[in-house]
Amino acid sequence: MPRNHYRSPGSLFCMDLDMPELDLLTLLGGLLLTPGPTNLLLAVCAVSSALRGAASMLASVVLAYLLVMAGVAALVALVPADSQSAVRAAMKICAILWLLWLAYSVWTASGDGVDQQLVTTRQVFVTTLVNPKATIVALLAQSHGMSSGLLIAIAALVWLSGAAWIIIGFTVRRSGSGLFSKRALRRLSAICLAGFGVLLAGASL
Repeated sequence: MPRNHYRSPGSLFCMDLDMPELDLLTLLGGLLLTPGPTNLLLAVCAVSSALRGAASMLASVVLAYLLVMAGVAALVALVPADSQSAVRAAMKICAILWLLWLAYSVWTASGDGVDQQLVTTRQVFVTTLVNPKATIVALLAQSHGMSSGLLIAIAALVWLSGAAWIIIGFTVRRSGSGLFSKRALRRLSAICLAGFGVLLAGASL
C-alpha cells in the first residue's frame, strides 16, 4: 500500500524519528529541564539583565551540546575502549575545576548595578561544554545512533529547555522580589555552582 505523503504540521518535526527515538526525546526533555549549571546561569542572566543577550546565550548552549555530541561520537570511534574511561575521568576533572572556578568568579564579581550582567555568553558556553548533563545526553543519543532527525530534535529540546529557564529568571526579575538583590543573587548562584562541583567530585570517588 503506498504511503500517504500528507503530514500534519506537528508531524514534520519528528517525521524521521521512530518510536525508540521519540521515547528517548521524552527522557531527554525531562533531563534537560532539570536544574543544573547551565540552566542556573541562564536564569541568573535573565534575573540580572532581563532578556538582553538571551538569544546569543541560547545559541551558545545549543552549539555546545552539538559539539559535545560530536566529541562523544569521535571518542567512541577513535579512542580505544580501554582508554575511554581515562578520557571521561579527565573530562570530569575539568568540569569540577571549571564549576569551582566559576563559583569563585561569580562570588567575587564586583558591582551591583541593576542591569549589570553577572554571567557572559562565553561562561555559559564553556559551562555547557563541561556540564556532565551534556555528556549524558550525548551518550544516550550515541546509543540510539545519531541520525540527522534526532540531532535536530535534540537541538530544539536544548533551545526550548534553555528558553524555559530564561523565562523563569525573567519572571523572578519582574516580580521585584527583594530576596533577589544583585548581591544575594550572586552569592546564591556561586553557592549552587560550587555545590554542583562538590556533588560531581563526590560522585567520582
